[in-house]
Amino acid sequence: MSGPILSLDLGTTGVRAVVFDAAGKVMGQAYQRLAVTFPAADRIEQDANDFCVRSLEVIKAALAEAGCGAADLRALGIVNQRSSVVAWDSATGAPLAPVIGWQDRRTLIRVQELRAMGLPVNTLASCTKFEWLTAEHTEVRSAAARGQLRLGTPDVWLTHWLTVGEAFATDPSNAGATGLYDAASGGWLDAAMALFGQEPAWHPRLVASNALVGVTDRKLLGAEVPVAARAGDQQAACFAQGVVNIGDAKLTLGTSAMLDRHTGAVPTEAPAGAYDLPLWRLAHSGGRMEDTFCHEGTVITAGAAVEWLQRIGVLEVVSELDAMAAAGRSGVIFVPALAGLGTPYMADQIRGSFTGLGLETGRNELVRAVVDGVAQRCADLAATLDVRGHLHVDGGLARSSWLLQRLADLTGAVVLPARELESTARGGAALAASCPDVDGDALPPPQPAAQIRPQLNEEDRRAAREAWRTHLERGLETS
Repeated sequence: MSGPILSLDLGTTGVRAVVFDAAGKVMGQAYQRLAVTFPAADRIEQDANDFCVRSLEVIKAALAEAGCGAADLRALGIVNQRSSVVAWDSATGAPLAPVIGWQDRRTLIRVQELRAMGLPVNTLASCTKFEWLTAEHTEVRSAAARGQLRLGTPDVWLTHWLTVGEAFATDPSNAGATGLYDAASGGWLDAAMALFGQEPAWHPRLVASNALVGVTDRKLLGAEVPVAARAGDQQAACFAQGVVNIGDAKLTLGTSAMLDRHTGAVPTEAPAGAYDLPLWRLAHSGGRMEDTFCHEGTVITAGAAVEWLQRIGVLEVVSELDAMAAAGRSGVIFVPALAGLGTPYMADQIRGSFTGLGLETGRNELVRAVVDGVAQRCADLAATLDVRGHLHVDGGLARSSWLLQRLADLTGAVVLPARELESTARGGAALAASCPDVDGDALPPPQPAAQIRPQLNEEDRRAAREAWRTHLERGLETS
């Protein structure tokens, strides 16, 4: 009988540990919030040590709930927020600077310079954050001069921490979000490294998404557990939901909304405002490697817009979201660009806005407008990436049945919500189970929880989408 697998899922605002049995059933799980600070208007920072402390807490709590110990685990997989960057000292293992969050926009001027040169870069990618750290941060520069600098996305940091420095590795799904990855060769791109002032020694080696890179330190968890997988959160969610055929698509409704469409075994040119990224690199028995790619588009503010409603007191608890949206009258329009406007517009300067406000506008109308705005922007993604037929959906905001129905109505696709909306953790476990150096069977893919079919006819759908595009483009013209 195959032993259980633990998945450590470090997101933007929280970290979750989930223990799965051999049949893919959740045995135990735990969650902790992560601290996020906003030291300036365009800066978003986190604490790398907080990542470790909270991760250890949830791992121990999930194991306790599952009724097993670390020695019972056959493997561990890591899933993480992509594009955030961590810098640490290779000799001491200590962080050198705050984690720069993936939504951080401190490098906007640099990004605009690069775009003027014709380079398709945005503030979400890690490359300009790495460049900023190595050029502007005193302790980072000092570590680089001593030959002790290590840079990476959170998966690299967590792997370093779990193995006490034994492993310094990442996979293409994370490397592809840095802006330093060469899809053609499957390694780091020398020209990009030079452009952003990076040394290859500062960055991790590239391995398969399901490669065994080391074991956890016995003092940390009480046993040596194979660290057998790592993946970006979006790619892990795709793996969990069985997005394995060309044309399959998955939308994760989290802090942001990310849509990924499977495009096959070779890189292809993505539509404007979207990116061609690695989905994963899978290792198979006998040493064979298999690379898979996708096109990805982004709504930068999705679940974060709902959190904003709570923060300003419009929405008291998330459980009221659907009832308030259903009770709200139509007519108020909200553009969810609280941190810029993503695919296909890539307009970093745009900010969120309401229109159609009147004396009759109340909290219900504001909530309805925010949820509808998120649905419209997700429909923009689906149109850009040519999603047809079915759309797998997961993420915390997928708990909103009102949003899912609106999404089906605006895209014309059958929406397939995952049974486990936090499916990124399942993806980490499934990748670890597929590691050729780990004994046991693969985790079976789960079936969707429902099929949500469009209720709008084609004429009404076209009218709703055209009205939205007209409104959005008018805003872009006046910005």
